[in-house]
Amino acid sequence: MLERLEEIRENIFRYLEARIELFTLESRGKIEEGVVVGVHSIVLALLATMTTIFLFILLAAYINELTSSRYLGFLIVAGFFLLLSLIWIAAKDFFKSKIRVAAYSAIKKSQEKKIEEKSEAVQELMAQTRSSMSDTGRSA
Repeated sequence: MLERLEEIRENIFRYLEARIELFTLESRGKIEEGVVVGVHSIVLALLATMTTIFLFILLAAYINELTSSRYLGFLIVAGFFLLLSLIWIAAKDFFKSKIRVAAYSAIKKSQEKKIEEKSEAVQELMAQTRSSMSDTGRSA
């Protein structure tokens, strides 16, 4: 009976060690993933912004050519962005709510995935523990 308690204690310690190691690996993986995604997003946003700026400069130059003016194309493009800015400011609450809903949905989906992964890991460890306990019970 004492041997059985010792085995259970050992299995519990191995389970706890496995959980700690799993937590450490998950944390390291999350940090690495966050850094990689962050750097990729920053570079992508920078490239997209530069491309957009040059495309709008090209559009303004084209409008200048069509209107035979030196500044009218730039004025039209600037007016478009001013109008866009005013719409964004006027509909601030609408855009905030849409952004909040999208962020909440992404966070909820991520949390559900994490819970599912942890549940699977716990089930696997429990199955291994049961298996090892039943194997030791047969040999005793």
